Amino acid sequence: MHRHQRNLLTLVLFLPLFALLSCSPAYFDPIRTPPEPLHVRGLDKLSWNELWAGIVFNGEKVGFSRLKIAPLPEEGLFRLESEAHLRIRFLGLSKAISMKSEDRVRANLQSVSLRHEMVLDGKTLLIEGYVKDGVLHTIRKTGPEAEPSETKLREPLYPAAAINLYPVLNGLAAGLKYRYEVYDPQTQSVTAVSQTVAGFESSRSLGVEPSWKVKTSMLGQDVETWINRKGEAVFELGMKGVLITHRETENEARRYLSEASLNKKDLVLDFSVIRTERPLACPREATLLEVSLTGIAGELPLLQGPGQEASTGGGDGKAVTYRIRRNPGSPAKISGPPYDVDSYRWLLPASQVESDHPEIINTAREVTRGLSDPLAKVRRLAAWVAHTVKEAPVDSFSALEVLRTKKGECQAHTMLYTALARAAGIPTRMAGGIVYMDGVGFLYHAWAESDAGGWVSVDPTFDQVGVDATHIKLVEGPGWLAIVPIGRVVGRVAATVIDYQAACRP
Repeated sequence: MHRHQRNLLTLVLFLPLFALLSCSPAYFDPIRTPPEPLHVRGLDKLSWNELWAGIVFNGEKVGFSRLKIAPLPEEGLFRLESEAHLRIRFLGLSKAISMKSEDRVRANLQSVSLRHEMVLDGKTLLIEGYVKDGVLHTIRKTGPEAEPSETKLREPLYPAAAINLYPVLNGLAAGLKYRYEVYDPQTQSVTAVSQTVAGFESSRSLGVEPSWKVKTSMLGQDVETWINRKGEAVFELGMKGVLITHRETENEARRYLSEASLNKKDLVLDFSVIRTERPLACPREATLLEVSLTGIAGELPLLQGPGQEASTGGGDGKAVTYRIRRNPGSPAKISGPPYDVDSYRWLLPASQVESDHPEIINTAREVTRGLSDPLAKVRRLAAWVAHTVKEAPVDSFSALEVLRTKKGECQAHTMLYTALARAAGIPTRMAGGIVYMDGVGFLYHAWAESDAGGWVSVDPTFDQVGVDATHIKLVEGPGWLAIVPIGRVVGRVAATVIDYQAACRP
């Protein structure tokens, strides 16, 4: 296996658990005469207090989730306990993910306080917080140091664990629509949720009793959930049925470890990899790639440059043609100010990119000492990250963590490079997409783009300033949140190579 193959983007694994993709309702039958609308007027009126569910990915059981509701001594307050545990094969390795949340809420689900813990590869992210006077106060911990933050709220806040409860407490009837904001601990952000009650259905083949069908959109992604007449979420589908969450007993749910140990399918090699009819020789030396991708159109924006042209012309409009030339890594200097006016927004810190942290600033200053040319700084920083951060199949919570641990996958390299470049005064954005790996196919990957007198692509994993032509950019943005929408197309993309050129070394 190529030394970089384990270093590719693992975003499909750690997207918000229930921020899944829309699916076909082919296995469900609508019920023409639905019951009276369901409207439970407060958590204290629910007829249940605990739900267990099994999680199935690509036909194999990989984990379970649990939600428990309990009243608190404080008048009118409730505790929402939620957890999810998964074990998935990833490039031959067994990856374990554990997420636990404890939210204090009012009877109408509005947030009072929160505590979220996520464990990836044995590393822990802890977020604690509370809402006071329209402001969300949080403290983030990935080690001994605590990072406080404040977010001014525009409207009442709800916990992510309440997503399947909100329609129950506000009305389940065909056509009803809702919009509200939740705190998502996995992206560490306040984000909008939109929901529509789409009808009343059942599925004999899937064992789903007559239930309300609710479509939820969050972070540009969609999920379909079936909620029964008791207000219990009994079934969820995502990724065209590839990801399933279904109600189980506690004993059934907890057996996932024994079942997951027998799983054979690999998240990347059996699901995420995009294969081509013919292999592409020496991809790191690729100078030209023209490829047609299906599964992209209508799901993601068609991004251009640097070195990339995207178009949908011709045919049925379902395929996107990308023509990519290797970025030379030496942008032509522009007249006037050193950067485009719009570029200044790419100097700001962002989610998991702490470019304003003293450790990041000091490191950037030391690495670029003696350099004044922006492009020279870009080259120095990219090389430093590539050679300093050890390639390891572990996931990272932030650029600061990567700086301290000096190990991680491609998103770790990219977060750290982006933070350092911004701290050095170089406008930089994150990019996500696919890249060709020799002998495998296209895999999901992350890299960056910096304005060094003109935009230049930078891959701090491969130490490329001017990336090879097999890098196909699908999303871009200031931080990790901008990469999340790529999950909408994972497992659905097919590639047809039209033209390919590479300057293969003898």
